[in-house]
Amino acid sequence: MVFYEFEGGLYLNITNRCPTACSFCVKTRWDWSFRGRDLLLPHEPSRREILDGLEARLGPTTSYRELVFCGYGEPTQRLDVLLAAARHARHLRPDISVRLNTVGLGRLICGRDIVPDLRGAVDRVSVSVNTADPAQWLTLHRPRPEYRAAGFAAACAFAADCAAAGLRTRVTAVDRPDVDLPAVEALARSLGAEFFLRPQLEDLGASTQARPVRRRGRNVA
Repeated sequence: MVFYEFEGGLYLNITNRCPTACSFCVKTRWDWSFRGRDLLLPHEPSRREILDGLEARLGPTTSYRELVFCGYGEPTQRLDVLLAAARHARHLRPDISVRLNTVGLGRLICGRDIVPDLRGAVDRVSVSVNTADPAQWLTLHRPRPEYRAAGFAAACAFAADCAAAGLRTRVTAVDRPDVDLPAVEALARSLGAEFFLRPQLEDLGASTQARPVRRRGRNVA
């Protein structure tokens, strides 16, 4: 499922690739299902498929208040598609708000500063940092080897630069007893960002609404 709805927003799942394998991510425990929606992509949708899908869903009479780049993957893995989709959504619905949910490693993924690209394409950026402790960040996020050394600092710098660029930016943390949440909130404020505490998805009852789809021999990078 490339497009799905959640809490009044239209969500766009453009990739299953991710630079981290977060210990709190439910995608493997729920077999890539979220509230009955199958988010394991058989292939990454093309730019044309995504733009056509937006045209079918974002007419002038639709009620979606927000377009959110969020799935079981990191959207900045496909930055060019993300930007094209965001701009097309604005063309179709100038009043819609566009949000990027990210782990904050887009600069390392793309090898350059992506904040200037995001400015004007998205309104809000939500950066999943989850801890103020760089060592704990490694154990929580379990990044690929190439992102281990610079990952935490890069995510924090990305959040700070998004905020400085005028994007409404929030740093998020999953509500966990082993995390110093006041320290994460203080970190967010120091970066010029808002702080948002996310409940664990199991606490929302999503696991009971997710229909398991058993797959064998399928791997997603």
